[in-house]
Amino acid sequence: AGALTAVPWVLSLGNPSAKDDPEGYARGLTSAAHAVSGYLYLAGLISLLFGLLALYAYLARTRASSGAGAGMIASVVGIALALPAFGITRLGDTVLADLYLDGHRDLGAAMGLLPDLTVTYRTTAYFGLFVVVCLIGAIAYAVAVWKSGSRPRWAGVLVGAGFGLSMTLSPGLAWAGALCLVIGGVWLARNVSQAPSAG
Repeated sequence: AGALTAVPWVLSLGNPSAKDDPEGYARGLTSAAHAVSGYLYLAGLISLLFGLLALYAYLARTRASSGAGAGMIASVVGIALALPAFGITRLGDTVLADLYLDGHRDLGAAMGLLPDLTVTYRTTAYFGLFVVVCLIGAIAYAVAVWKSGSRPRWAGVLVGAGFGLSMTLSPGLAWAGALCLVIGGVWLARNVSQAPSAG
């Protein structure tokens, strides 16, 4: 999940802005690389969802089961809110870019506005809601791993921090989140796989 959610931010480096170069921006949005990176990001969010459900399944058998349950519920709700938001902004901007390149130059001013959180209070409220819900889930998971006493505490903190940071719209924070997810996820997975089985 960490690697998949980091890819789109890497591919977006050096892209022209919609305001300064609408033609270049539209061509970038309609490129194969942009389409692939969007699908990889959505695949990363889905992988993150399955990873967090697996973490809950493990933590549900520990003394931190209630905190893990809260983390699981908030995480599922947060990712469920995030998936359509990222999908709609990505698809909507690409449709506008297609129309712009087909000769509808009046749409140049609209390109790039969908992901802009400052355009309207509706986008600010929606994106803010899922970021806050995801942060609640991330903190609950980190605390649950810490309290479980059976897994590396700092691995849980890294996974929680990675989850929370990955849901932001800032490239720097998203890269840091991806790195935390990879390190914390591998650390937890290796620790669980090396633990003696209960049966």
